[in-house]
Amino acid sequence: MWAVHNWIGLYAGVVIAVLSITGVAALFKIEIDEALNQKLFKVSSQTTTVALTPIIDSLKTVHGAENLFSIRVPKEPGDTWATFFFMRKSTLSLKQLEVFIDPHTGNVVGQRDIYKSVGFFLRNIHVRLFDGLLGRQIVGLAGLALLISTITGFWIYGGFMKRQFFGAIRKKNLRITMADYHKLIGISTLVFNLMIAITGAWLGLQAYLQPPIVGDRPGVYKVDEKPLTPEEDVAYPVNYDRVYQKGRERFPELIPAYIQPSTDGSRTVTLKGDVARTAFERDSYSITFDKEGLQEVHRYDIRKASTGDKLFYIQESLHFGDFGGLPLKILYAFFGTTSGFLALTGFIVYLKRTERGRKEKPRFLELKPLLLRWSYGILAYIGLLYVLHSLFGMVVPTVLTIVLLYLSLIFLLLRALVLFIKKRFFNRNIKLTTNA
Repeated sequence: MWAVHNWIGLYAGVVIAVLSITGVAALFKIEIDEALNQKLFKVSSQTTTVALTPIIDSLKTVHGAENLFSIRVPKEPGDTWATFFFMRKSTLSLKQLEVFIDPHTGNVVGQRDIYKSVGFFLRNIHVRLFDGLLGRQIVGLAGLALLISTITGFWIYGGFMKRQFFGAIRKKNLRITMADYHKLIGISTLVFNLMIAITGAWLGLQAYLQPPIVGDRPGVYKVDEKPLTPEEDVAYPVNYDRVYQKGRERFPELIPAYIQPSTDGSRTVTLKGDVARTAFERDSYSITFDKEGLQEVHRYDIRKASTGDKLFYIQESLHFGDFGGLPLKILYAFFGTTSGFLALTGFIVYLKRTERGRKEKPRFLELKPLLLRWSYGILAYIGLLYVLHSLFGMVVPTVLTIVLLYLSLIFLLLRALVLFIKKRFFNRNIKLTTNA
């Protein structure tokens, strides 16, 4: 158990540390994004509002009706509307335009490519490490590694602590001090790290786990026979003001967040949002209407759903602490740093334990400069990704990450293979020479 704990922590520790840092930042992605873009998200609150539908229709003529993805509605006085247009000219030309509208005047107060926003950067680097190929799965495997590391750490804890009181920190040397802190923090945050590991592994590996376990995403309305072609569906007129009003009437507990029209021929429009004092994934409640006549055709209230559905929709909420407001996020941030601290202290213990053997190697570095080199390198690369993301959007930093990551992995594997062959060949020659 100790060997498993040791090697998993050693090989997955860097990724876990990065996810710890980026995860804490991603907790506040919405708050940070809004604080940096007050002119886009907030306007002077007034008592009167203008109709939304004519504004959306005019924007569709400018940006393409086929590109309309969803409309974010104000939740508080002074909030703006935001219309999202998803544009894909090619794999290397990808943009999601976000147009902000003053609900009191109907004026466009600004627009941006959401893929260049701070909020998107913070989420993408945590959820995918900016690797659009297998990044989400790598993060899921890191969550699985954290889960195994947490369980094995708890399993072996008693054997290490038989003669030591809980919380006692010995000052004999750096290795022992860091080992005691490692055990103390690991046990103190056991439940939190188990929760983060389980939900992180599920979210990261969801593409592989969901189809055999859950099937299709729960609560999504699908029609057996689509009444329209996609082109007809896109062009079908929708009264968005009436959709919002009728949704509030039919589902009064719903706190609306988005209006999303269908584009696949279903001829539907859906109002998505939340219900107060429930701990489920953001905007997972919904009510769906037929565009023709606005008859209600589907409602998804997770409170009345099956246990399996509730378990499905609680994963992301538990992972990101979305259900308890800013105080809960601050608490999550405090505990969220502990997995990075465990990775760091684990590395220090390992490096100090192996220091004597490493000193014999020509490229030996002392502990402090070694840790500083890794830390500065990781932070510098994150900074480079942010600059590229701000200038070019999502595609360029994603391609750079994919190329560097997988070329590095190929190099390390080839290097390990060459060293293995050389070692086996060298040992064989020694044996042959000795026998001769």
